[in-house]
Amino acid sequence: MGDIPDVTIGLPTHNGAPYLAEALEALLAQDYPSLEIIVSDNASSDATPAIIGSVTARDPRIRALRSDVLMTAAENFNLVFAKGRGRYFLWAADDDLWDPAYVRLCVDALEANPAAVMACAGLRFIDPSGAVREADYSRYDNPDLSSPSIVERTRRILRRGGWYQVYGVARRSALLQTHLFQDVYGPDVVLTMELAMLGPILKVPEPLFFYRQFPERTEAARVARQGGVGDGSAVIATRMTRLQESLSAAVAGSLLSGSSKLRLRAEILRAAYVDDTPLGRVARREIGTRIAAARRNHDRRSEAKYRLLLAVQAPRRIAQALRGLAASVRRVARSAKRRIR
Repeated sequence: MGDIPDVTIGLPTHNGAPYLAEALEALLAQDYPSLEIIVSDNASSDATPAIIGSVTARDPRIRALRSDVLMTAAENFNLVFAKGRGRYFLWAADDDLWDPAYVRLCVDALEANPAAVMACAGLRFIDPSGAVREADYSRYDNPDLSSPSIVERTRRILRRGGWYQVYGVARRSALLQTHLFQDVYGPDVVLTMELAMLGPILKVPEPLFFYRQFPERTEAARVARQGGVGDGSAVIATRMTRLQESLSAAVAGSLLSGSSKLRLRAEILRAAYVDDTPLGRVARREIGTRIAAARRNHDRRSEAKYRLLLAVQAPRRIAQALRGLAASVRRVARSAKRRIR
């Protein structure tokens, strides 16, 4: 196989033919010289095998894997990592794009900061045609997680409108200390949280990563694409409360001190059930569903937990109602003044 490359890029795919060739060309165009690309075809039934074969035949940096038995997405993501040889690793989706300098600048950032576990770059969304989309990037762009404080890094992760940092360049040694991708809802978020507990995650400020969005893709399709979800309908109805539970479990299973674990779990609960965060706005709507499910399953512990969290929401709901009432009174007063004049 020749010299061991510095960077392994792992691309798991399943029926990725529409954009796979474009994604591979963007990865092959990276200006970092020492890399390998491992493409794992997960029992595709479209033109994916032919596309991989064509590109592999002309570029020895690509290694192709093929499974005739359908794996979960998590299993395929973990497979490309296991087969890699580089001391740095990057997961790549089969429909995204990258600036040619992406890998080089992320590696440079890691080389300059030995304590950091991963580096990513600025993010832009693209539509199916590849055009950059307008969005509130202050909410969706990859955050700067370079703070030496674990609590601050956790707080920033939990207040995002979306999570895309897992597609950064990570140290293999750091990834080996995590559970990699798990068959849970939001495995990418949980993995990012595990990495953030190990050390800082750097951000190259330039927008060099282009994440392709599909407006027509449903939540059910996203869950299926992640794979490994036992009861899809239940997960869709309670996705953020399940994410909260997985994040809390990641903290509980870490090697942090007891006091640090307690602080981080408190931050997770605060973001999910107290503060006005994107995570919390969804999680709070799901509490009633989780209580009903716990009652059906005779899960008294979960029912008690979510009833307590529901009770915590009461002062918040009262305050919101009072603010709405005050706003209505002000509108009526302004309208009355206009009529008097």
